[in-house]
Amino acid sequence: MEPQCLKCNERLTKCTTYSTGDTFIAVKATAKSFTENSSRMIPYVCSKCGLIEWYVEKPSNFK
Repeated sequence: MEPQCLKCNERLTKCTTYSTGDTFIAVKATAKSFTENSSRMIPYVCSKCGLIEWYVEKPSNFK
């Protein structure tokens, strides 16, 4: 997957985040099981305009 910036159409760069706490994750709002309906979130950054987009690593977990 090579996402493009919505503002300037540049290719976004895959990044990671660091924190002293837990990893960022997304959980389906109606999920009854945290492990089956969740996924690690990955930020992508546009090096031209600075836009940041987040994508989940396992989108199929949200079906």
